[in-house]
Amino acid sequence: MARVPKKKGSFGTTMGVSSIIAILVILVLVVFSALSITTSKADLTLSQKTSNGVIAFYEADATAEDMMAEVADALKSNNLKGLPGDYTVSGTSNGTLITYTVSVDENRNLNVSLLADEGGNLTRELWQVVPAKEWVPDNNMNLFIPNAP
Repeated sequence: MARVPKKKGSFGTTMGVSSIIAILVILVLVVFSALSITTSKADLTLSQKTSNGVIAFYEADATAEDMMAEVADALKSNNLKGLPGDYTVSGTSNGTLITYTVSVDENRNLNVSLLADEGGNLTRELWQVVPAKEWVPDNNMNLFIPNAP
């Protein structure tokens, strides 16, 4: 029986497949790294905005506390009319209602209402963050209408 010589393996096809797989793996890694960088940038921006909002709120809260101390001092001296700043004083059946607003930022205000009873004790009736401007919806409906003039 005659021996048939073995064929040599072709390196072109095996090298081509492994190169394509390597290129695809590198491409996938580059895409994932780009997505990772984009996500981390968005997270950084969001955390900075959140941090600035919290700092602004606590600064407004401290200002409102200082104003509440001014109201307490004015109550001790029975001189609510001489309060500095933008206070609104009105009488109710439960006592005297003192209201004021502190700006948190351009989009939010801190509204405060204090109730002073006959004994001069202050209680918080309202301590609430509200929008600074009224929201106006956009009723514009840009719809696609085919064959429109």
